[in-house]
Amino acid sequence: MSRLRLVFLGTSAAVPQKERFLSSLALQRENGEIFLFDCGEGAQYQMMKFNIKMQKITKIFFSHFHGDHYFGIFGLLHTMKQQGRTAPLAIYGPFGIKQLFTGIFSADENLGFNFPIDLFEITEEGFVCEGVDYRIFAKSVLHSVYTLAYAYIEKDRLGRFNKEKALAYKVPRGPKWRELQQGKAVLSSDNKVISPDMVLGKKRRGFKIVIGSDGLYDPEAFATFAAGADVLIMEATFSDEKTDLAREKLHSTARWSAKIAAKAEAKRLILTHISPRHKDDSLLTAQAREEFPEALVAYDGLEILLDRKELDREQM
Repeated sequence: MSRLRLVFLGTSAAVPQKERFLSSLALQRENGEIFLFDCGEGAQYQMMKFNIKMQKITKIFFSHFHGDHYFGIFGLLHTMKQQGRTAPLAIYGPFGIKQLFTGIFSADENLGFNFPIDLFEITEEGFVCEGVDYRIFAKSVLHSVYTLAYAYIEKDRLGRFNKEKALAYKVPRGPKWRELQQGKAVLSSDNKVISPDMVLGKKRRGFKIVIGSDGLYDPEAFATFAAGADVLIMEATFSDEKTDLAREKLHSTARWSAKIAAKAEAKRLILTHISPRHKDDSLLTAQAREEFPEALVAYDGLEILLDRKELDREQM
């Protein structure tokens, strides 16, 4: 699969609705592993409904510790255990995560579970973790408790392989071509060192996905954090008519988030964390699109596919 898959498992704010479960988002990478962002009540059910394999989850990132964003983790961990999980799981979140989890489960190794669990407390903005081809960063957002937004940023990929150049440098087809495409130098048939830069085009950028949570976003700071995002996910708890209430509760409106998306020059904006007062999302959609025409209000089960081939064509 040459695509990233984003699935909105829960899009409601504060309390569940008949058509909206509580906050949770799955990011499925090309290798099949899944990163989970927040885990509201009912997340397990939504995973089964929308084909998100629980045992493929390798990392979980919590934005903050309001119940609608984390109550589902307790059942999820229990199910992983019951299904015989052995693969390690990394859980990231704001300061206090270790105390919370050891208090609910156990201070024993792996919280008393039969598979490795590592807890990571994020106490400041910046770098969180990385893999071979990606990095994840955190940004604090003003809210009633310490709250984090996350950016999943893929590392630059090697450029396109030029077959004609490889043949001209007398590199035979086969394993040596694969090694060049992996960034390794090889010997040509006449014993000359051929480095990857001799046969590869310029590096290609990867995807950037920014996942904002509850909060009153700072327009300048958050636009910088989200700059150029292929997908920007932000909250839209309130409409224009409740702007004063949004500020009081340290939440955002659909329009406020859309203005930041425009400032960040994001490719697309997906709005979530929808208040139960909005049974019909047309008002939020209309207000957001006055600032960012491509804005979309998420619904449970919304699936966004990011195709690597389309990204490559964009950079040709």
